[in-house]
Amino acid sequence: MYGPYFGQEWPKIRIALQCQLKYCAVINNFSSRADDSKRKLEDLRAFNLFEAELMANRSSSADTQRQHKNSQFKHSGSFESDSYHPRQTTDAVSGRDTAAKDEDGSNASVSTAGADDAASALSNVEGATEHANSCDQHPSSSPDTTPTGNADIYDFVPATKLRGPSIEREEKFQTDYGYIFEKPREVEIVPDQPFRVPERLKAYVYKKGDLSLFPPPRTDISKILDYYLMDASSILPTLALDLKFGNTVLDLCAAPGGKTLTMLQQEDLGGLLCNDVSFSRLRRLRSVLKSYVPATVQERMAITTSHLPGDRVAPYSSFNKVLVDVPCTTDRQSMLVEDNNWFSTSRTKERHQLPELQARLLCDGIRAVKVGGIVVYSTCSLSPIQNDGVVQMALQTLWEKSSIDVVIRNLDPVQQQFEDFFSFYSGCRYGQLVVPTLLSNFGPMYFCKIERVK
Repeated sequence: MYGPYFGQEWPKIRIALQCQLKYCAVINNFSSRADDSKRKLEDLRAFNLFEAELMANRSSSADTQRQHKNSQFKHSGSFESDSYHPRQTTDAVSGRDTAAKDEDGSNASVSTAGADDAASALSNVEGATEHANSCDQHPSSSPDTTPTGNADIYDFVPATKLRGPSIEREEKFQTDYGYIFEKPREVEIVPDQPFRVPERLKAYVYKKGDLSLFPPPRTDISKILDYYLMDASSILPTLALDLKFGNTVLDLCAAPGGKTLTMLQQEDLGGLLCNDVSFSRLRRLRSVLKSYVPATVQERMAITTSHLPGDRVAPYSSFNKVLVDVPCTTDRQSMLVEDNNWFSTSRTKERHQLPELQARLLCDGIRAVKVGGIVVYSTCSLSPIQNDGVVQMALQTLWEKSSIDVVIRNLDPVQQQFEDFFSFYSGCRYGQLVVPTLLSNFGPMYFCKIERVK
């Protein structure tokens, strides 16, 4: 179904999705083995993705901001005093498990292995292109339809209502999800800077094309693990938050915990509330926190967990930063696992309803952030509906039902900053999308940076 959107790039992306994900090892600064682990990983010829000298050229080249078609936005808002008061761990079961989010990574035993399939997979790309193009046409497509990569966002973005026979609109498009889309008011997009990478954040990766796996993490004398294995592109949404010392942060859909841990490696926070509506996933999140974050640190940073639906997590305008890493179709996993697959016919209705759930969660996140604060929306899906489409749907809902106003931060400089490590798709309107390739098999990971201005 993604062929019309990604065009000639889709067969390459599709093949990469079926190959081994490229992991990174995020050093746990709370472990007494942190320095020893860095040396061990360097001995394995891994390198720190965010080493200052590696980033310097990219950051300087991105200093000249590109003009966007929308006007500049100026405001003098600043963070108010924190209205979020960290509370004790909440176990109230008030929500229901409506969808499952992709796993950031696995910390089960991982054996070291050499790169043995990158070259052979590369040789199969051209031969698989024609087959992939033919296999991924949507069943409703006409026989002579071919992927061009020129599909507009309005061909994919859902509206808040399902298409019905009595609905007549001047602008309407049917999509794979059965939605129509009514073009809302124009979203204001303003320039942003390259990401500021904290010196304490260390994420080790192997060079391009090297698919070697990392050895399993080890515990120190206090039983704290020394690093966390995850998709390196999952770090980018946390960097988009631009965390500062003392920030109060809401991780709205926090399990399994990889992004939560990454945030804790960046700054000393003034409070971190980790929420997940799934009780089983929340148990795993708590287990991850216990394995990686000493109790003294959890107390000092006021780290708490809750099990609540998004609209009941906290009072409005409570946090400096909010991460909304929503449940999605987990495209990489869906390519490889048949059991409970999002694209199976038995889950068609659930899949059709997923963008509405994602939009509600994003609205909840925007309501929870203070004026002047940042919300980052992210998915591990390639779907333009679940990515740019949900952003536009959520903003339209907020404009229609509240006085809240936001602007979107243009993250184009991030493409320049990280182009040596990640492959970005250039067709997104509001956010950035890391797409997997055989030599740089990270993602998919979509992230959009939203600033509340009213």
